[in-house]
Amino acid sequence: MNGYPAPRTCPLRPPEPYARWREEAPVTPIVLPGGRPAWLVTRYDDVRRLLRDPTLSSDSTRPGYPGFGSAVEVPPMSRSLIGLDGPEHERLRRLLGVEFAVPAVARMQPELERIVERAVDNLLAGPAPADLVERFALPVASRTICHVIGLGYESHEVFEHNTHVLTDGTRSAAQKAAAGAAITGLVADLVRDRRRRARDDLASRLVASGELTEEEVVDNLVLLVGAGHDTSANMLALSTWTLLHDPVARDGFLAGPDLQRNAVEELLRFHSIIQLGLARVATADLEVGGQLIRAGEGVVLSLQAANADPRRFTAPDTLVLTRADARRHLAFGFGPHQCLGHYLARSTLRTALAGLLRRIPGLRLADDAQAPHIKDSMDFHGLHRLPVHW
Repeated sequence: MNGYPAPRTCPLRPPEPYARWREEAPVTPIVLPGGRPAWLVTRYDDVRRLLRDPTLSSDSTRPGYPGFGSAVEVPPMSRSLIGLDGPEHERLRRLLGVEFAVPAVARMQPELERIVERAVDNLLAGPAPADLVERFALPVASRTICHVIGLGYESHEVFEHNTHVLTDGTRSAAQKAAAGAAITGLVADLVRDRRRRARDDLASRLVASGELTEEEVVDNLVLLVGAGHDTSANMLALSTWTLLHDPVARDGFLAGPDLQRNAVEELLRFHSIIQLGLARVATADLEVGGQLIRAGEGVVLSLQAANADPRRFTAPDTLVLTRADARRHLAFGFGPHQCLGHYLARSTLRTALAGLLRRIPGLRLADDAQAPHIKDSMDFHGLHRLPVHW
């Protein structure tokens, strides 16, 4: 069997074995870090189809689920909508989905622009060189999710640190459990406060809906706090490094809002930050790419490999900001479990990149940022730091 995940040889591209497996054995037997076997699916069409297949379950408590230290296996995230199937998942998705739909994101755009402007101001007020992850990417992402949910930004160090622990593949189960408990305690305090004093935020609206238990409100807000800021911060840092490393791409991004929207899709496709893939377990026998997967066997769907499939994207290892079909990527997944906040994530990335590059035309990589400081052992592809000058 093939060890998984495979190491990267190029820091910004998927591990080389994934391309070989995609060509030679698109449904590949792998062994996970804990020794558990699973099937890895690497072709775009297969991954897209399986993301809609109801015979694959997201429930990490089922026997055969291919657990490999991912944060979604740690309570309470395993009890949130990301770990549920069928009617229970649909019920939570319906309640939460309206908060992240296009109209809600459009209403938030002025606040998002204020968050970005404030972050640029704070960046410029400090010394250079500066770490763009700490001084810009994380503040933008964390302030955004705090605004949506209703958390005070003063709590950002708690959830940023503990999310880092939860998504670090080198941390022990005990460390992850403690990190999950810390974020849960923070969110539980917020929910109790909103029962007494409602405000204009997601926590208040979920409490007032009367359709969720207090535990369900807390569990799902914990998921949104962690995933909502960490993924956006990682994409923002990676995208900034990419644009600063390529002056032609940077100038192209600034050409206008239409190109920016398309460029964001291509950046999402190119980086595909869910580097461990999406874990599922088969609840019935099914055939994929000529391979029989039996009920009870684990399946890992590689979004990175799918988004680099030359059957779907021409020259997939080349960043093309004008790529006509860039939006067909699977960076947010697909089907019933597609990322709930994908509209907000797109808007955050576009607004932050445009604001940053417009306000600081002289922004450039510091010498030690020419080689990206990649997060090798994390659930999400990203940068530990990004030193910049201006």
